Amino acid sequence: MRIRLARSRAGLYIAAVILAAAATFVPTPYSLMLPGQAIDLRGVVSVARHTPPPPPLYLTDVRFAPRATLTELLTGLLPGARIVRTKDVVPQGVTAVEYDGVEREAMSESQSIAAFVAERAAGLRVPVPRSRVLAVYFAANAPAKKVLRSLDMLIALNGHPIASNADVRQALEHVKAGSVVRMSVMRRGTELRLMVPTMQYKTRTALGVYLTTIYQRPEIPVAVAFHLPGVAGSSGGLMFALEIYRTLRPAGHPGSQRIAGTGTIAYDGSVGPIEGAAQKVVAARNAGAGVFLVPDENYNEVAGTPGIKVVPVKDFAEALKAIGG
Repeated sequence: MRIRLARSRAGLYIAAVILAAAATFVPTPYSLMLPGQAIDLRGVVSVARHTPPPPPLYLTDVRFAPRATLTELLTGLLPGARIVRTKDVVPQGVTAVEYDGVEREAMSESQSIAAFVAERAAGLRVPVPRSRVLAVYFAANAPAKKVLRSLDMLIALNGHPIASNADVRQALEHVKAGSVVRMSVMRRGTELRLMVPTMQYKTRTALGVYLTTIYQRPEIPVAVAFHLPGVAGSSGGLMFALEIYRTLRPAGHPGSQRIAGTGTIAYDGSVGPIEGAAQKVVAARNAGAGVFLVPDENYNEVAGTPGIKVVPVKDFAEALKAIGG
């Protein structure tokens, strides 16, 4: 009897050890989004022959833990943390290295656009660069992947010329999800006319395709350098542009309010939505910022956050007004 009891206890101990190891080391299909850093842009953006003024502007980011273990998922109970399905953040069929490469390219592009927008707003003469839109990869459930291919260059959608990702969203604005759209694409030097099915994505109609807009590098009159290792993606574009502008055109009487924010920026100055607004506003508040600029489309996610004033912005002009520029 004692031998059986000892064996039973040993079995329970072994099972407990296995479960503990699984909880600690075995990845799940879920990932964690956590508040990241609030980075003082005065130490990140260098504008030739100009000194950045006070007070600091902060770029905020998200700390992302892909395929978290069960133990790590307990962190999801902390304020500002969010548990998401990994496949909803990292497209299926794309390796971590490929995804990281796309995000770093998006960061580089956002910096070029930010310099263009800021220097134009500052009154400098900056020519508009030519652009093209490429299909990169597809959502797992996107019906468009049966028609489109990676590296297809988009020319027109339902008769609307396509020169940027924003053009695609605008062309789909009044299209019913699930319907088919007419597209002209360039594939290996040949122009094709295709009928492409759409899909529902959150509250809007989408192709289910990750698109990238490739621009010729704009010719910037005043050189700008960026020093930001370890951060990728396009969501810093708005704050880069604001930092460049205020360095070129410092206010006569700068305020003392610390301001943080997030948002993509396009060549026309429009501010686009981002992921992780709830995590970024926490990072901003933790850094002592009193104001948080957020894309208008993300405002409802963070409106009413205690301890910080959240200001929605639709374009660069509204953001400038918000910081007293």
